[in-house]
Amino acid sequence: MSTRDGVKKLSAARQFQIVRKSAKRYTPSIQIQSARAVMPKSDRHDQDPSPAAAAGEPTVAATRGRYAGGSRSVSIIDVARRANVSAGTVSRAISRPEMISKATRERVLQAVRDLGYVANGAARALVMRQSRTIGAIVPRTGMASYSTLVNALEAELASAGYTLLLSAPQFNDAREPAILNTLLERRVDAVALLGASQPKYVIDTLAAHQKPFVLMWEHKSRHGHSVGFDEYAAGELLVEHLYQLGHRQIGMISGYTQKRPRSARRKSGVRKALQTRGMTMAASADIETEHGFREGFDAMQSMLAEPARLHGVTAIVCAADYLAAGALSALSQAGVSVPGQLSVVGFNDNDFAAFLHPPLTTVRLPIREIGEQAGRYLAQCLKGENPPKPATLKVELIERASSGKARRKQAL
Repeated sequence: MSTRDGVKKLSAARQFQIVRKSAKRYTPSIQIQSARAVMPKSDRHDQDPSPAAAAGEPTVAATRGRYAGGSRSVSIIDVARRANVSAGTVSRAISRPEMISKATRERVLQAVRDLGYVANGAARALVMRQSRTIGAIVPRTGMASYSTLVNALEAELASAGYTLLLSAPQFNDAREPAILNTLLERRVDAVALLGASQPKYVIDTLAAHQKPFVLMWEHKSRHGHSVGFDEYAAGELLVEHLYQLGHRQIGMISGYTQKRPRSARRKSGVRKALQTRGMTMAASADIETEHGFREGFDAMQSMLAEPARLHGVTAIVCAADYLAAGALSALSQAGVSVPGQLSVVGFNDNDFAAFLHPPLTTVRLPIREIGEQAGRYLAQCLKGENPPKPATLKVELIERASSGKARRKQAL
């Protein structure tokens, strides 16, 4: 992964560092997501060295590069001499870029590139009491939505000069105490968490360490500031769309509601929208499973294998586009016309949704915006600002060819 404005590149695009705990403890993996820094314009403090620099001591320790001959390591003093500035100015160009004018900053960064100098982040964190890293816990699910969210979060934090330190555990391990503890051991300045519902120890631990945090995905949480959208509003959009097309009884393929609060809220939103319109969900066509292509295919096949389960059902609501893609494949294999005999709709508007056969009607969720707004909120907190409560992000119905008018008296 390359970085901006001349800051040294990471040794690998996505490197995982395993922190070994006791054999009995969960072992989280941490990924350095970016080491980019963007440096706003300013012409203040270009040449006034700190007391340490004035005494000829480096203000930022270094993991030093070496000269071509390998005779000795490169220090911050060498960079200062090459750029014709003080060591204090070099330190600020790396750690507090907003204090340095563009011309001076570029000269310093060119010297950094020329000499291969890399600042020691651990030493800098001790001096500044800030590591300029943000921790995030986002479970691995294989779904593109979460990677989109993480990329947007990383980009927003990088624009403010922060590095994202990502823990991506398996979904069922995401609440292990060792994961949060590992991030705090790395001296992260703040934490981003996925989901509005968090264990009490997570909230208590963050409060004890006085770490700002933000909850991503849902727009409301009793724990603190959250960034996201309204699941009920998303369900309303899909159900209203089907209602206008004449559908009155539907089936649903969703995630496990007992295990996952987000799946429960999404399904609850759909049920509430059905109820207010006098529509029903057929119990025989209500399947909960894991989110995935295969799971959607298997769920749809199981209903098709017993036609009575789909009696009166004219549409299938899938709680994710992955499930809808699998369902469409099963229907195509069975020779069922979509939307002629059965409409299929989804959630998320993943990149592939427009290229399915037929193209999928779905609700576009503001995944990228969640990451951007979460990163912006944390950066503002760390600047000492008092950011307003994040606004609820909008969802949007994307109508495509997989939904149509409800069939009448036509057996599957």
